[in-house]
Amino acid sequence: MNRPIDSKSPTLAAIMACALLGACSTVEDAPKGEAAYAAIPPAPAVGMDYRISSDDVLRIQVYHEPDLSLEDAQVTAAGMVRMPLIGDVSVAGLSASEASDVIAGRLGERYLVSPQVTVFVKKAAGRRITVDGEVREPGLFPIDGRMGLLQAVALAKGPSRLASLGQIVVVRQADGQRKAAMFDLSAIRKGEAPDPEILPGDTVIVGLSRAKAILGGALLAIPAVGVGFIALDGGR
Repeated sequence: MNRPIDSKSPTLAAIMACALLGACSTVEDAPKGEAAYAAIPPAPAVGMDYRISSDDVLRIQVYHEPDLSLEDAQVTAAGMVRMPLIGDVSVAGLSASEASDVIAGRLGERYLVSPQVTVFVKKAAGRRITVDGEVREPGLFPIDGRMGLLQAVALAKGPSRLASLGQIVVVRQADGQRKAAMFDLSAIRKGEAPDPEILPGDTVIVGLSRAKAILGGALLAIPAVGVGFIALDGGR
């Protein structure tokens, strides 16, 4: 006897969402070659919408007040930055512009008239990537500035001796979708393929078998640009 379909099932919801988005599949069907680069294009390293997090290092400049300015202000685990005169200020979760306004407001309450404050994120510790799979030391790593796939794998002390260098999977959350693409590290090392940019929040998994084990049967959105090019054997 056929069982009724539960419309609230997470699996069914994922399938329906994929149908609406265009196409879905598992990590085995991740685009490769030129389609992989189109699937996860580069983006600015630190955008205007970056949110300050614990361990970030900030430059805080108070206009015409060098004694109140800080060159290397580290955000505490509690999300605070300690300022002269006003003490601890909560900045975690704020953009640099919002943090500037908060600090200026605190200074203007008692000490300065219309203070002008600029906050700049010197080191964004909240920008991290995960490197897993067939690498020597998998883990979570902070990235500072722009980073390519070669450097990302190097953070994990490089591939293991038996690593599948032709099957490096990069998983990225973008536009509300979980996307995956596959790259050939050997070709990148030889200069035969571009080194793709790795962004904060990305997961890099060395080896398809390890990627399948880590991701399981999770559904991934396949961008429309790559749908006609999905193949793991070079064009089947």
